[in-house]
Amino acid sequence: MNPSLQDIMNAQEKISTLRWYYWRDEIVFTPQWWFMLIFLIILIFVWIRILDHSRIFPILLYGLLTFNIATVLDTFGGELQLWEYPKMVLPWGPRVICIDVMIALFFMMLYQFFVKWKTFIFASIFLSGIFAFVFEPVAMYLGIYKPLIWSNLYSFPIYILLAISIRGIVQKICKLSTGS
Repeated sequence: MNPSLQDIMNAQEKISTLRWYYWRDEIVFTPQWWFMLIFLIILIFVWIRILDHSRIFPILLYGLLTFNIATVLDTFGGELQLWEYPKMVLPWGPRVICIDVMIALFFMMLYQFFVKWKTFIFASIFLSGIFAFVFEPVAMYLGIYKPLIWSNLYSFPIYILLAISIRGIVQKICKLSTGS
């Protein structure tokens, strides 16, 4: 097989069209679609209400890095067919952009409330356990998430590593920006 760029573009056009019809006919306005949309909106409002405005730059930086990395990982996982998201809020773009936003929001709250490394690490382990062993199974039960050749046991350390490494990066960036 020797595909050309045009072959890939044609396949992508077909996939985009299929996603649109699948989303329109099978997803939009389903209970799962409403659940994700409403949960996302509630989470955004909660986050806005509790946001520490005196630390908005590092908190937002932490959230944006988390969102971008989670989106890249979700995209790779989907493309490699490790998992799939049968239900999605939007038909195009990252497969489950609202879940990645939710992860970033939860991680920003974690970053905001646990300022010392020791408590942050313990809280990261706890939140990662909630993500891997509660949220992922609930998402599977609701038909939002479908692991193909993936286990939540793999997700658990990735969530921990994500939380801790991004905190280290944000601290370095903040230190460099203040010149200390």
